[in-house]
Amino acid sequence: MLVTFAVPALALIPERLPSQYLYDRYGREQGLPSDTVWVARQGTDDYLWIGTKNGLARFDGTRFTIFDKKSNPEFQSSDIRDIEVAEDGSLWFATYGGGVMHFADNTFTVMNKADGLADNVVHDIFIGPSGTVWFATGYGISRLQNGEFRSWNATDGLVDNRTFRIYEDPKGTVWVATLTNGISRFDGDEFHNYSAGSGIDSTQAHLFFDDPELGLIVTTVTGSTYRLTDSGPALHSNTALQSGLPLHSAVRDRDGSLWLGTYGKGLWRLKPGEEAQLQSLPLDSSQPGYVFALTEDNEGNVWASTMDGAVRIKDSPFLQYGQAEGLANATFVVTQSQADNALWAGTEGNGLFRIGPDGAITQITTREGLSSNNVSALLAEPDNTLWVGTFGGGLDRIASDGSIRHFTTVDGLPDKHVMGLLRDSNERLWVITDGGVSYLDDTTDGRFKQLESIPDTMPRQIMEDSSGRFFISSNSGLFVLDGEQLRHWTRKDGLGSDLVTTTYEDADGTIWIGTREAGLARLKNGDLFSFDTSHGLPQLSVLAILEDDDNNLWISGAGGLMTVSRDALNAVASGAAETFNARLFQEDDGLRSAQFLGGFQPAGWKARDGSLWFASNRGLVAVEQWSPTDTRAPTRPIIEQVRVNGRAIPLLDEPLVLPPEGQNLEVDYTVPRLGNPHDVHFHYQLEGFDREWQPAGERRTAYFTALTPGTKTLRIAASINGAGFDPTLTEQQAVLRLHRRPYWHETWWSRLAAGLAVLMAAVGIYFYAIHRATQRQRRLELLVDRRTRELQIALSRVEEISRIDGLTGIANRRYLDENMDKAWRQCAAQHAPISIIMLDIDFFKQFNDSEGHVAGDNCLRQVAETLQSGVLRDGDLVARYGGEEFLILLPGADTEAVAGVARRLHQKVRSLKIPHPDSRISPYLTVSMGNATAWPAEKGSPDELVQRADRALYEAKSGGRDQVRTDPGP
Repeated sequence: MLVTFAVPALALIPERLPSQYLYDRYGREQGLPSDTVWVARQGTDDYLWIGTKNGLARFDGTRFTIFDKKSNPEFQSSDIRDIEVAEDGSLWFATYGGGVMHFADNTFTVMNKADGLADNVVHDIFIGPSGTVWFATGYGISRLQNGEFRSWNATDGLVDNRTFRIYEDPKGTVWVATLTNGISRFDGDEFHNYSAGSGIDSTQAHLFFDDPELGLIVTTVTGSTYRLTDSGPALHSNTALQSGLPLHSAVRDRDGSLWLGTYGKGLWRLKPGEEAQLQSLPLDSSQPGYVFALTEDNEGNVWASTMDGAVRIKDSPFLQYGQAEGLANATFVVTQSQADNALWAGTEGNGLFRIGPDGAITQITTREGLSSNNVSALLAEPDNTLWVGTFGGGLDRIASDGSIRHFTTVDGLPDKHVMGLLRDSNERLWVITDGGVSYLDDTTDGRFKQLESIPDTMPRQIMEDSSGRFFISSNSGLFVLDGEQLRHWTRKDGLGSDLVTTTYEDADGTIWIGTREAGLARLKNGDLFSFDTSHGLPQLSVLAILEDDDNNLWISGAGGLMTVSRDALNAVASGAAETFNARLFQEDDGLRSAQFLGGFQPAGWKARDGSLWFASNRGLVAVEQWSPTDTRAPTRPIIEQVRVNGRAIPLLDEPLVLPPEGQNLEVDYTVPRLGNPHDVHFHYQLEGFDREWQPAGERRTAYFTALTPGTKTLRIAASINGAGFDPTLTEQQAVLRLHRRPYWHETWWSRLAAGLAVLMAAVGIYFYAIHRATQRQRRLELLVDRRTRELQIALSRVEEISRIDGLTGIANRRYLDENMDKAWRQCAAQHAPISIIMLDIDFFKQFNDSEGHVAGDNCLRQVAETLQSGVLRDGDLVARYGGEEFLILLPGADTEAVAGVARRLHQKVRSLKIPHPDSRISPYLTVSMGNATAWPAEKGSPDELVQRADRALYEAKSGGRDQVRTDPGP
């Protein structure tokens, strides 16, 4: 397997420490067929193709599609050892024992010994400059050229039959590596061999790597690296490559970092321009040492194929320093030196840390003279003096020469617990303590004076605005000191809470006020406006407020880090808008912890390079000047599979013809996005069936029930987090035309014949009635009454059929939508809650594959009957949502009630004990459930409630399945 140099669109930031990247492992628990991953390659369709010991997987960033001997009869082996991508986008797969496979036009073609391949055990594939394909096999090498194989082995001069790696250089020279007898150079006529003691130092060669900086190299198991020349191998001059590590795989990313995988010694990186300093990457797994292959995808993520799964290494949108980098985890405060731009971090229990401009970290504790290791306030002076407030030890002054002086209550401080520090425009030093506010005037004798006008409360921070006013945050509201005048703002004045944590002044002179648990407030021209979740705040905790260079506020809180446009906030405060869009970042977005710390000063700091730094319980978090998300527009969606009544059908015809009984349709679609797949949101519309576009969120399957006959067009569009969705951009949409053939009674001629028959019957009855009116009037009345009742019964049955799912006998999707809207309006009028439960049968596709579709249909019917029997109230509705997914509508049920119903239904399904031999979690059939509750009289919509339940269901499935999850609400 040769790794060639390529330039993707993005790359990992080389200045980051290895511990500052994000590591995500994908193995059997996540859907791969095996934990032993030999290779991963990204195709031209942006899918990541992963070769494992037990099958081939295609990954779109969220789900795996498995190809193996069981699902694909073309496969003669499921052990995939190498994957190569041809210029035309087709794929080559090497197998252990099944020859090679070529994948083009969604079709696998197998080639083996019967076709001229040297052996069915294939370790490596290389596609040469001219399109020739070379194969390293268990019995020599083979070349596929113009559709014909030619092979060479030891009888032709090859150093050994058991070949492992193969490469053709631009000159046409072919290099072959073996695991038992060295390497060979083949010039087309003869082989030149090099083995232990004759060119290289070992018989085992593991890697060919062609690199623009290093040239063409080969590595051995002893950890030596050789440059390959026309005269043979020569020991490479790069000392970092002679480290003794058995290099097995390599890739150079766009920014020039060289990533090196080893055989048993883990993953390493050589930063650009560094000759001898290899950095170890912390692969967190039980078998991290064996890195069989490396690749960089189009989004700049590095993928390592290991014995413990495929590991994705990607940039965090945040720069983070914590225990892994030499800093303590729990940080209270952060500031920047005015002299050398070093960052200072005060921590809980671990003293003071300095992060130098070069990234070097040093620690100062009580051993070096600090009065306490709990550092709760910082102030850096222009002369390189650093004031350090501690929690319990008073105030320390660290001079530029490193000497430390202590200040306590004997120096006039009201208390030893220091919360905040400020140097004002008049050069006074203000100190906020648990016991009050004091200041040090340099013209005095050096003793602190207490500000007596502040009442007995717990102050937190102090800020001086551009007009010289002092804003003091406290547990009793906000105090504003303007000369001798003191103004006190509390809940009575419009603050959401009296627990004020911080303040911030923007360039317009507007004051932003943060509270511990009641959101954000704006003070402008004496008018106070408070923001909460009804305006769009994703969390109510505000601990630190900073502003980036694009006029966005960044706000840390107890539940994450959020950002919102300052203009959007002002629009709501002025009445120009009702809500704003804000984003909350948590662990799923790359944070080590969503719990930030505050109440001390400064809990956040804007550095001179524009980066924003926040204190958290897992160290410092920085927002740098690059975009925190991949905002590239997604490509056109790909339609992967269509199922009719639960059975997959091939995508061959246009339009796709469905049988008359094909009323239940499921369409799987995707946009391969390997770095941030959950940022991709979808909309779809079935023209001729849906009146408008349906928002699907992250869901990658469209469901349709009670499909009417005729030709329709399905359109699917993708966007980033729903932003920028434009239904008029048809060139960015996946399009599927389909035609459902009608039943005979749904055809126009049957309806015409039925109409004529009814008309003729009516005429006959009329004349018959006239003829016999005087004799049989009573009988006619009875006959008309009977016919009327029969017609009513027939109409009722037709209406019932239109509302019932044909397979399970419960309500279908269309009837559910009608009742959902009706129930929503009723609950809104009654100021009552409404809840839904979304249920999905775990591993139902595997159940169908192993037990057959008849058993699958019976299973769906049993689950439906169980759900019907488990719902107690007449107004509740159980419906088939699509495929193996059900939805239970519970008008009037609050969060506690719906949780109880969900648990009862979950237990009832488990008690069925339906055997499921292919389940990964239980010998019996299980279900995953997500529920959500809304109050229609307050806000929201039925679609938003369904999306929340769908999100809870996704969390239940991601958390291991066979469980119930509740959406906490907006």
